[in-house]
Amino acid sequence: MMLFSNLLQKANKLYLFQKFPFIKQLIKFFLVGTSNTALDFIVYIVLTRIFHVYYLIATTISFIVAVTWSFYLNRRWTFRVKRGLIPQYGAFFLVNTAVMLLNVGLLYVFVDYLKVDDLLAKLGITLILGILNFTVNKFWTFRPKIEKTA
Repeated sequence: MMLFSNLLQKANKLYLFQKFPFIKQLIKFFLVGTSNTALDFIVYIVLTRIFHVYYLIATTISFIVAVTWSFYLNRRWTFRVKRGLIPQYGAFFLVNTAVMLLNVGLLYVFVDYLKVDDLLAKLGITLILGILNFTVNKFWTFRPKIEKTA
C-alpha cells in the first residue's frame, strides 16, 4: 500500500499532469474503465459459465454491478465530485442504462443473428460503447459546476 501511495505522489508531481490536468483525468477514467470492464466480464463469465444464467440476463446483471463500481470510482477518484450524489447518480445511471440497452440489443444481434461468439461480441461492443459512455459522462454527468453570476 505504501508503494502505491508513493507512486501516486510522484505521478501528481509530473509536469505533464500539472500542465494538462485533463490528461491525468483521462488516464484515471481509462483505469476506472479498465477495472469496470474487468468486473463486468468476471461477473458475466461467472454467471454464464458457472451458474448457467441466460446470457442476456447475465449481461444486464454484470453491467449494473460494473456501473455502480464505475460511478463510485469516477465520482471519488477521477472527477473528485462532492456535490449532488443522488441527481448525479441518476444522470450516470440514465446514461449507462441507455448504453446497457444498446449493449444488450447489439449483443443479441451479434450472437443470435450474426452467430458471433458471445465473448468476442461483448468485447467489441464494449469497446465501441465505451467511447460513447466516456463522452456523455465527461461532458454531462461529471461536468464542472457552473457558478451562476448575477
